[in-house]
Amino acid sequence: MENHFHTIEPCEKLKEYVACYYFIKSDDQDFTSKHYSFPHTYNALSIYKDSSFDSKPSNFSVRQSLNPNYQIFVQVKKQAPLMVNISGKVNRVTILFKDFGINHFINEPLSKIMGYEKDQFNSWKDDPHFPEFMVSLFSIDDEQEKGRIIDKFLLQRFAPIPLSYLESAVALLCNFEKNLSIEKIAAQFNVSLRSFNRNFKDVLGVSPVEYRRIAQFRYSIENKFFQTQFKRLTDIGYESHFYDQSYFNKIYHKLTGSNPKTFFKSIERIGDDKLIFQFIKK
Repeated sequence: MENHFHTIEPCEKLKEYVACYYFIKSDDQDFTSKHYSFPHTYNALSIYKDSSFDSKPSNFSVRQSLNPNYQIFVQVKKQAPLMVNISGKVNRVTILFKDFGINHFINEPLSKIMGYEKDQFNSWKDDPHFPEFMVSLFSIDDEQEKGRIIDKFLLQRFAPIPLSYLESAVALLCNFEKNLSIEKIAAQFNVSLRSFNRNFKDVLGVSPVEYRRIAQFRYSIENKFFQTQFKRLTDIGYESHFYDQSYFNKIYHKLTGSNPKTFFKSIERIGDDKLIFQFIKK
């Protein structure tokens, strides 16, 4: 399946908001693949052509549909691995938005549109450019041209919103060395804990506690892959500011379903290391 994943970067104007676009395509009606995706602070918005779905909390199945359709989902920020099971022809485009990125392209709180367990993403359905965008996106196979089509549509949608104190709050949450409590972070911005949690979830789709857990997990992955001085897993846990090895193992088991050693042996890095999946071999 990994050979069917291809990534490209957005245009310069969008790089502040979008990590990459990636594409999954197979014209083989007997095609099957399974992979696990893992919690991320980024938001994956996926567009499928001619597909039907079966969604469960830990499993998302995609099948070829004989009825022409376009369907869009923004994946829930899960606190556990998600099995993605694909069968039949598949044609999928995914926009991987950075932490705050998607908020500048939608008209409602992120917490209300995150799908797979909810309704489809409909925030763009009333956009006059949307029908042409969908047709154009799937009428060609050239991925660079697909990227330009997405660039154009997103730039038309772009409506920056004020993020108030939330960007600074995320920076404090991700300072794992200081490890400030959620209460202290809220107090620094003179907001109640209740308001802080509500505002945070509206924009980022998860609570501050859940976000910190995912961010620390992703930080440890960065240390493993890109900090060459850290070789042993005990070093990775320490430098990623996990309390101890037991806690390090506990968080990894919760977010990946396995311990760190097993996780790092089983995953594959795709698209200049922007994507990390665990493919289930046949």
